[in-house]
Parts: sequence; C-alpha cells; structure tokens
Amino acid sequence: MIPTLFPFMILSSLMICSGADEQLGKLLSKLWKIILPIRAYGSYAIFIGFLCGFPMGAKVVSELYSARKLSRKEAQHLVGFCNNIGPAYFLGLVFPLLCSLGYTNVLPFVFGMYGIPILYGIVLCNLSKHDDDNTARASLAIIKPEHSSAAGLFNAICMNNIESILLLGGYVTLINAMRSIFDCFPLSSNIKAVLSSFLEIIGGIPAVYHTSIPDTYKVFWIMVALSFNGISCLLQTISFLEKANLSVVNYILHKLIIFTISLFYYTLWLIVPA
Repeated sequence: MIPTLFPFMILSSLMICSGADEQLGKLLSKLWKIILPIRAYGSYAIFIGFLCGFPMGAKVVSELYSARKLSRKEAQHLVGFCNNIGPAYFLGLVFPLLCSLGYTNVLPFVFGMYGIPILYGIVLCNLSKHDDDNTARASLAIIKPEHSSAAGLFNAICMNNIESILLLGGYVTLINAMRSIFDCFPLSSNIKAVLSSFLEIIGGIPAVYHTSIPDTYKVFWIMVALSFNGISCLLQTISFLEKANLSVVNYILHKLIIFTISLFYYTLWLIVPA
C-alpha cells in the first residue's frame, strides 16, 4: 500500500508546482459547484484525497496550504473529510473479504465509506460559505517554487516525497509491531484482533476476518475500524498537518464526528437487525 502511493505523491506534487492542479480543479468545480461551493484548489484536494486515499488527502491539502493556494480555514475544512480509505484498497482487498462473509452488495459499504464523509463535507462547506475568510483569501499570494531549472524542481520534489514515504512506512511498521502489546493482557484472541484493527488496518482487518466471531460482527468491526482509519493513519496525517502548521485538534474533531455518524450507521444496518 505504501509503495503504491509513491508515484501518486510525485505526480500530485508536480501538478501543484506546475499549476495543473488549478486546471483540473476548475473542471471538477463545474461538476459539483451547486452542492459543494469551493474553489478550484479545494476541488483538486477532494479529488486526490478520495481517489488515492489517506494520507494523500492530508498531504495535498498541506502542500496547497503551504503554497498559499488555500486559506487556513479552507484547508482545515477540507482535511476533515477528504482523508479516507482509498477505493483501490477497499474494493481490491477489503470488499472480497466482505463478499466471502455473505455481503455481496457493495453500495451500502460505498455509502458508509465515502457517502458519509462527502455529505459531511457538503454540509460543512455550505454552512461556512457565507462566513468564509474572504479577506485572507484575497491576500493569498501563491508561493512559486524557488528552483531555477525543471531538473532542480523535480529533484526537490523527489527528495521531499522520499522523506515522506519513508516516514509513512516507519509509522506502519512501528504500529504493526505495537499490535503485539495486546499479548501482554489476558484478553481473548477475538478481542485482541478487534483492538489491533484500530491500531493499524492493513494487518488488523485480516486479523478480524480470521476471528471466530459471527460473520455479521466481523463485517461490523471491519467497517467501523475502516471508518476510524487507525492510529497509524492518524500519525501519518499528523506528520503532514504539523509540517504545514495546520490544527491537529481540528482534524481529530472532524474525524470523530464522521466516525460517530458511521458507527451509528453500521449499528442500525448490521447490529440492530441481527
């Protein structure tokens, strides 16, 4: 998962530096301007965030904010709902597990994973559109890259993203190793598996799948853990937010709201009927 992100990280950084992000964002803004009143750069951040998954949403928002293409308020709103599980990971690795448990209809899962954050983002952006920081937005002066040649710019982008990918890999490795801490407690293997999925989803989701709990509860805990994203994802996201001096507390607040809504949704759909 981490190595797969690297080409997208490079490509996105190149688009931001070249101005292609604005062109793509303008095209996207025309598609959803009625329900999502945001500027071109915000549209680009949402597109990349939902397409590539975490932590690309946080990374792109942080880069756009650092380049002064987004105001602080715009950045903190966007990062709250566009930093989620990527569809390639969900449809390629998670959904086959759900199908094997008897849940073959993908639509309720897609709504839970992406519909809820999108609806939350629509409400958030519309509530703040009449109270946006136009003064700050007008004062934004886009920062141009300080490299005299294309080769120098590309080298700087590569070095920056290599540093980022190594940091992300380090977090995944560290948190995966920390899953063994549950072995120190007198807990059942089922409880350990569920708790581990809230630390790191890549190793935790298969662990939940192989537990002996009923299939409905396997699906419930898998989807709830995915909505939470895991401590590993949180640390990865924080690394980008702190680099851009964006509020970590604001991000956590938005994620907790989305997680609570998702928990309620999956409880009504999966647990109550059971």
